Amino acid sequence: MITRRKTIFVPVLALPALAAACSDQRLELPGPQRAAVAVERATPMVTARLRALGASLGDPVFIRAFKQEKRLHLYVQPGGAGRFVEFANWPICAASGVLGPKKAEGDKQVPEGVYGVTPEAMNNASSYHLSMNVGYPNAFDQAVGRTGSFIMIHGRCESVGCLAMTDPVIEDIWTLVSAAHRAGQTKVDVHIFPFVLSAKALESHTQSEHLAFWTDLMAIQNAFDTIGLPPTIAIHAGRYGVAG
Repeated sequence: MITRRKTIFVPVLALPALAAACSDQRLELPGPQRAAVAVERATPMVTARLRALGASLGDPVFIRAFKQEKRLHLYVQPGGAGRFVEFANWPICAASGVLGPKKAEGDKQVPEGVYGVTPEAMNNASSYHLSMNVGYPNAFDQAVGRTGSFIMIHGRCESVGCLAMTDPVIEDIWTLVSAAHRAGQTKVDVHIFPFVLSAKALESHTQSEHLAFWTDLMAIQNAFDTIGLPPTIAIHAGRYGVAG
């Protein structure tokens, strides 16, 4: 995890434990100014970490989240070519619901599946400091009749179906994602899994109604682990698949 830095207007202490990290200190500023201050604060440490990976601010990024482990991982593709490498991973401060996909508006579930953040999905005037809409429901969700809206990765430590990352962490994520957008990445892929998927892990869920769905997600998870690139996804007969 990246060492926290001092804020420009409000001091932010280094927070060694998750419980402390969830005590947010927010900037009450207009959206564009809030985002600008956040980026200014985050950039020195973010660029130093990128440099150590042979990457630069604006290189493509990719996000994976694991609900049971409560971890969000962000990857960067140095120079925009070759395998993505892990930039950092952080604890998810809050995520409501239980294992299993989001099915309906108001069920307070964090979705599971393949999503993406476009430039238009970035909200610098969020009630949760900064936020980015992951794009639920996607084409797959709509095909199987799932409903809902406004599923975000955001700051603070409160969740109603979203991934709450605290204000300091969302500033790092925002800085990387917004820079990638400005450099031409039209969508930052976001893959959300119930847990780290493996045949052994699924042995505990053989009676779950989600077993087939999770098995399909495991193929997506494993494809990235193998090739180091977000795989191309196919949707057929209400199932996810890896194309090619």
